[in-house]
Amino acid sequence: MTLRDFINDCIARLAQLYPQPEARSIAFRLLEHYTDIPSYKYISEPDTPVDAALGAALAELETGRPLQYVLGVTEFCGHRFKVGEGCLIPRPETEELVSRIIDDLYADDEGDDSDKLSPDEDGPFSILDICTGSGCIAWSLAAEFPEAMVYGCDLSEAALRYACKQRVKVRGAKPVFFAADVLAAPPAGLPKFDIIVSNPPYICDSERVAMRPNVLDFEPPEALFVPDDDPLRFYRAVARWTDALLRPDGHLYLEINERFGPAVAALFPGSRVVPDLSGRDRFVIR
Repeated sequence: MTLRDFINDCIARLAQLYPQPEARSIAFRLLEHYTDIPSYKYISEPDTPVDAALGAALAELETGRPLQYVLGVTEFCGHRFKVGEGCLIPRPETEELVSRIIDDLYADDEGDDSDKLSPDEDGPFSILDICTGSGCIAWSLAAEFPEAMVYGCDLSEAALRYACKQRVKVRGAKPVFFAADVLAAPPAGLPKFDIIVSNPPYICDSERVAMRPNVLDFEPPEALFVPDDDPLRFYRAVARWTDALLRPDGHLYLEINERFGPAVAALFPGSRVVPDLSGRDRFVIR
């Protein structure tokens, strides 16, 4: 099989699942992951031979299995994370959430930074990532702030296995992960935190109809969905954890369903709703 044949075959076989530009992008991702063939050779050397073993990966994709699960990895905030069944695939919106925390912590001294964060001059600061999943938030913040003590918790044993075995390079302490149900009371013995961040389940069951099979059939539903009659259940739980664990001068970062920005903010006095880069209400920050 030639490079040209592989790209064309990939686009054709994934046509029912993805728009053509996305199918083309997936083809190049497969090439980059499994071979040393750079994507530009599709133009300059289209007759370059391609290993037929790529067909096995393509066959998995045809079933609807997400690309990240087929590859076993995904990129997030410049780091490579292991992912697979039972572990939610990190989204670009969550990268934005992490970027906002980093920007706030490194806010410069120009202008009015009264609502900005700055590292604690008296010692390390602490961060808790609730519903950590793959650990992408916790690991990314630990890599950025080597002086921080970072914790992550989740109820899912499968997700925690992935979180614990990530191989992100950090200069300080690795994140500490533990099992906990956010809908229950916080475990005893936890410290107070300077930052609490959470990307809990927030997609209503009724919104399933608008989602692709590669999400619905493969990613863990417990990490995605909430009942239509109780869409804020996890935010009320996070509010209880925040009351118990966040320092009085600490800060909170939440990813939210754009439909419920004001309702979520009302659970956290003093917070504000912040749009993502697409202009959708995506975060609540305090």
